[in-house]
Amino acid sequence: MSSYSIKDLERISNMKAHTIRIWEQRYGLLEPDRTDTNIRSYNDDQVKKLLNVCTLLDRGMKISKIGKLSKSEMASEIEKVIHDSFQGDVHVEAIINQALIAITTFNVPLFDEIFSNAVKKFGLKKTYIKILYPLLVRTGLMWVKDDLLPSQEHFLSNLIRQKLFAAIDALPVATHTDQKWILFLNEEEDHEIGLLFAYYMIRQVGKEVVYLGARVPFRDLSPVILGCEPTHAYSFFVRNQFDDQIETLLGNLRTEFPQINVCVSGGSEKLKKIASKKGVNLIETIENLTDILISPNAQRTPTQI
Repeated sequence: MSSYSIKDLERISNMKAHTIRIWEQRYGLLEPDRTDTNIRSYNDDQVKKLLNVCTLLDRGMKISKIGKLSKSEMASEIEKVIHDSFQGDVHVEAIINQALIAITTFNVPLFDEIFSNAVKKFGLKKTYIKILYPLLVRTGLMWVKDDLLPSQEHFLSNLIRQKLFAAIDALPVATHTDQKWILFLNEEEDHEIGLLFAYYMIRQVGKEVVYLGARVPFRDLSPVILGCEPTHAYSFFVRNQFDDQIETLLGNLRTEFPQINVCVSGGSEKLKKIASKKGVNLIETIENLTDILISPNAQRTPTQI
């Protein structure tokens, strides 16, 4: 079992260490081990509990109420979040449930069959929207709730990465187009699937892309931008990060490369405020991205990216 410091919990949850300590003292939410010098140490179960607490806070439940929940009651509340988040097409629900069976049993042929049939029925774009993205969200919640092993979640992520890379490789490489995009994740970020799907979308409409992938330090990004002269730079913020880190990165991009259209995606309300403050384009939906690529004035029904 892994061991985490209070600073690790702060980074993972985006909750200040001071707040986590107050929750420990006031509500007994976490029970860290302590070294001889009184340094806190947390295990996997406590990290998951903290993430459950953060999920319920985001859903509007007060910390005073969360603090009174038993383990079974908290699991029940998380189950409600999962249920409420995935009400929709019965046929799609059946596909997602079959995919979950493939993931939990590490059944590659079954997942391949499910994915291939979905792409034939919906196309890759709708398969991502209707099945892959909801599946990723659901497995993330299941991992926090202890219904899924980390290895099963990694298994899914790598299967989807393989499918997206294969689809990207099948597309022609564009040159000398009106847009050139650099796609990257900052050095604190390794959740690559949203960025990979954006890579597919941009290549599909015939624009140039330089794909740098995950964990790119800013010092390494700068020479690439100077050498490639892109029109757009695009990044995702999935992992919880402190506001000042995001603000510094976006501020540096705007200051050093004012000629570039800087774009970001991520579900945080704080990211929206920082993007607006720094003059950065927030791409909240697949349609937002499509509009930038093809028809900037089009009005569309939003779909999560």
